[in-house]
Amino acid sequence: MIFHISTSDWYYNIKKYFFIYYLCYFLYNTPERGYKISLLSIILAFFAGILGALIGGTQTFICTGFVGLLIFLLEHVGVDTTFLNEALSNNLFLPCIIFNAAGLATAYAGTKHNIRGVETSRSLAFTNDPMVLLVGALGGVLGYLIFAFENYFSFPVDTGAVSVILVGVLGRILFNQEDTYNKKNLDFLNKASPSFWLFQFLIGLSVSTVMAYFAKETGLYTIGFSISALTLIFALNDPAFPATHHTTLVVGYAMAQTGNVVIAIVFGIIAHFIGLIFGMVLNTDCGTHIDPPAVAIATCSLILFTLF
Repeated sequence: MIFHISTSDWYYNIKKYFFIYYLCYFLYNTPERGYKISLLSIILAFFAGILGALIGGTQTFICTGFVGLLIFLLEHVGVDTTFLNEALSNNLFLPCIIFNAAGLATAYAGTKHNIRGVETSRSLAFTNDPMVLLVGALGGVLGYLIFAFENYFSFPVDTGAVSVILVGVLGRILFNQEDTYNKKNLDFLNKASPSFWLFQFLIGLSVSTVMAYFAKETGLYTIGFSISALTLIFALNDPAFPATHHTTLVVGYAMAQTGNVVIAIVFGIIAHFIGLIFGMVLNTDCGTHIDPPAVAIATCSLILFTLF
């Protein structure tokens, strides 16, 4: 009996086997590029994703800030924090895993349950829906794989921020049931008074100046990110409380890259305005959450890591 394999079938099989080969190579043979992805990390990201959906996006990020600050304090008094860094800070409470999970799960829950897809400060335990948890698990794994892919190729950017953006965009594409952008806020920004812009400038200037001075004096370039994340606990009771972690992290990056306080302050102010404008136009009262601070961090870190 003669078997016939068409050219298209042959080509498809070759592509399939090459994909499998390179996937396995990526998973198990990456140390020469400085980043090693592991099956254990993927499994942990899956279950961390479920926890993220249960806890809620803002709450997970507050936990991230608490863990980060705790590690800083323990290191300061000489405690070995290797396990805390590997298991908590760089895995379980890594925003591109657990926050991504909460964001994607909330977007999905908005299509089926009494919650808007943008309400990432709510626990999804009330849904009693296993699919919500599984979407959270998928968000955690996907967020981790994007993060790992970027680190494998050493992209000059905050890889966690890019991961958060991409998963947020995916949630908007798949699950959005409301407006894609906020026309009302866009019109407001076009007509905003000078006092509005001055108010925002003073916020950005103040946060950036304090963080730049602190980073210069202590050499602790990312502790401001943890402090800012922890302060979001106030936002649970007051939605108007501002997020500042994008500003403090970008200032820390600028100080680490340049050592120049003025440059750091300028980039901090830029980060503040990127987060503000993106948030008002493409996140507030839109159907799902695309993280404005992540957009600011990714944009500014790309410039800083490329130019300096």
